[in-house]
Amino acid sequence: MKMSSMVRTCLLLSAILAITLLGACGNPAPADAPPVTQPSTPPATVTPPDDPSGPPDKVEIVYFHSHQRCKTCLCFEERVSYVVKTYFQDELDSGKLTFQVFDLGNEEHADMARKYSAISSQLFINTIKDSVDHIADIQDIWSWDCSDNEEGFDQAIKNIIEQSLEGER
Repeated sequence: MKMSSMVRTCLLLSAILAITLLGACGNPAPADAPPVTQPSTPPATVTPPDDPSGPPDKVEIVYFHSHQRCKTCLCFEERVSYVVKTYFQDELDSGKLTFQVFDLGNEEHADMARKYSAISSQLFINTIKDSVDHIADIQDIWSWDCSDNEEGFDQAIKNIIEQSLEGER
């Protein structure tokens, strides 16, 4: 039985997407890269606040991962979770800060993935002010040394969360 051209194209695109998502986990920073202790400001995917002064109403920390997980992706989730629970428990308890993890392979998370434009293992910080999302994709996470320098990684995550809570991001 012959497959239609459309079916072959869909299968090919699905295979390419799967390979891309699985390959994204294998892109940690080179071993000789110095650890970063102060995160740089990533570009926002949503327009910055009209009035950047003052603290936000809420900060959402959102981590997406692919269904197949690598050591680096597992480390990201573990360390970010540790930092949030260790240093920001009061903010979590008050609802000022939230931390969520989503599996991109789970169809139930498709709406969140679309909201954040997530396509692979990614960390986002959403600073919400006056009911407006200000989403930043924290691409620098790949250059922070999660496995070999937990203290440096934790400090970088802590700094970025503190900046977001203070309305500096």
